[in-house]
Amino acid sequence: MTIKHVWRAVLVAALVHVGACATQPTDDLDPELTPAEIAELPDGLAPDHDDLAALLAQEQPQPDADSFDTTDVEVPVDEPGTDDDVDASTDSAPFQVNLAVLKFGIHPRASDAFRAAGVPAWRIMQTIGNAAASAGTHAQDGTFNGHPYSAATDISVSGLSSTQIKNLLERLGRLGFAAWYRNPGHDGWPSSEVRHIHAVWANCKMKSSLRSQIRSWLVGRNGLVSNTLYSFYHWSTTAKAAVRHKFGQSASGTTNGGSDCFVGGAYCGGDKVSGDKNTLYRCTGSGAPTVIKHCTRGCSVNSGDDDNCK
Repeated sequence: MTIKHVWRAVLVAALVHVGACATQPTDDLDPELTPAEIAELPDGLAPDHDDLAALLAQEQPQPDADSFDTTDVEVPVDEPGTDDDVDASTDSAPFQVNLAVLKFGIHPRASDAFRAAGVPAWRIMQTIGNAAASAGTHAQDGTFNGHPYSAATDISVSGLSSTQIKNLLERLGRLGFAAWYRNPGHDGWPSSEVRHIHAVWANCKMKSSLRSQIRSWLVGRNGLVSNTLYSFYHWSTTAKAAVRHKFGQSASGTTNGGSDCFVGGAYCGGDKVSGDKNTLYRCTGSGAPTVIKHCTRGCSVNSGDDDNCK
């Protein structure tokens, strides 16, 4: 083959690669949703969104727009805790307000992340929906450290410019939220609905519809039953890796066990890593931990030092 033919082959291969990238904007690590997962996505008309307009009217806006002029954010450490599985619709649910949580109905880890993103309490429009026993987007997902929570939170964008909204979306992604700006008449959001940001915290146990939403976000889609490509904003690889990592910590949204671990450290399942309590894992820093050993006599959690098999 001549030099000319070699360069022609290289050029053709490059064009094919570019064409493939143009038609496949998603990350190879994140498979497209299955038909069953798409069917579980909300359509934007769920009953638990009926009161957003009323909630918006109750806000007391503060002049904080300029705090979203950058994407800068400091990521907090996710703390370990107890998955209590208490239903907020029962009398036994601990409804008392705890000042450590930004607003009732937010997962404590998500509350820390919202603070890190600069989101104040007044911008939180909805956490657990009014119909707590329903199967809606904002129905209670569980109870963590005594706090009933929904993994889904609606955030007001009152007073924010388009650029500031994009900055906030990037911050939320870097902190572990799959979040979309719901702009009426765009990206599948009905023109009759209220504009806001819908954010799903990835490091907690959640309903299957929210798990589908996170998977939709990871492949650049709108998180609605239309499952079309989302065009308002495209997140950085850093943000996508953060959400993917948080989602992995929660075993794809099926456990509250995942809290941040030191890369290279040894942990029993449930101690800062998700997994079987009788298995010793190595913290990888991204994605799921690797198995060191299955402990036949159980795994010992050691405060301030590596865990080990008994």
